[in-house]
Amino acid sequence: MNINIPGISVNSTPRKDGRYQAYIVDNGTKKYIYGRTKNEVISKIKEILKNGLPKKAKPRKIIPTVQEWCEQWFNLYKKPNLKPKSGESLHSCLFMVYKRFGDKKISELKTDELQEFFLSQTAERRRDMAIDALRASLEKAKKQGLIKNNPCDGIEIKRHVRQKRKGLTPEEQSIALHTVKGTILEGIFVLLLTGGFRIGELLALTDEDVDFEKNTVNINKDVIWVNNERIVQTTKTESGVRVVPLPESSMKYIPKTKGLLFPLTYNAVHCAFKRLQEKSGVHVSAHILRHTYATRLEEAGVPPKVKQYLMGHASLDVTQNIYTDTQAHYINKNLPLILSAFDTENP
Repeated sequence: MNINIPGISVNSTPRKDGRYQAYIVDNGTKKYIYGRTKNEVISKIKEILKNGLPKKAKPRKIIPTVQEWCEQWFNLYKKPNLKPKSGESLHSCLFMVYKRFGDKKISELKTDELQEFFLSQTAERRRDMAIDALRASLEKAKKQGLIKNNPCDGIEIKRHVRQKRKGLTPEEQSIALHTVKGTILEGIFVLLLTGGFRIGELLALTDEDVDFEKNTVNINKDVIWVNNERIVQTTKTESGVRVVPLPESSMKYIPKTKGLLFPLTYNAVHCAFKRLQEKSGVHVSAHILRHTYATRLEEAGVPPKVKQYLMGHASLDVTQNIYTDTQAHYINKNLPLILSAFDTENP
């Protein structure tokens, strides 16, 4: 049986593969129909005339696994915007998630299983970073229509509160200074104490950063180690770029050499401070000396905004509430002033 309708054509002879072919024009486009016999092709055309062309099925979304998606998210959206060390720290936290959920489809993740898993993690700071990273990556998947809901939104875990590091008291400072005297750590100790530098800032210094006439150090870079590779980068924040004045007595500890002034690694400095702790009995580190610097500035009456600049902080709140301690000896020193504020007999 033939079909004589404009826009429809049925071949009278089979193709080379033995099948019969026809086409039907739909919106100016030819749609081809095949069959083992001519009658089979004609039957298919009649079915199309009766019910219309079959609708093309929407392509199925390919749902990635947790590891596939998180790696894609990290490489596209996070890594390009992070400094190498920060990127390495974030990436390492994701591997905690991969061990348990890496092969699971992101659409199969459930809040309860995530809650149970993260509650079992004892490294609280790494756990919090992993939750934040997973939540952000799944939020991106939600925006792209890969999942309907973000299972991390329902997680309820108390966040880790970092213990505040306190600066050295004047007595501890004196003990540590006496103990470090004459050792290879003495110069670094004094410079960290009197300059408030981050250890990476000190280890990045070159001769071009020092002005021996003005007794100042220009902080404009930082150094980190990633996979044992030394990487020089910008300061932690834009506010980290600053010129720090030093006491004349501290300047003698800065080598008058060309190029890198302190060719040491973090690990070397860390080990030296560990030996100092064991010998002195004082809990001290490069970062604790930075807290000590901020506290001594407070006790000397240095205005908060000046302190913020010298510390290289973007936020005054960080300078005042995280790095500055109010120690007992400072309270005692100001006790008459404090009491006089409430002296009702001598208004």
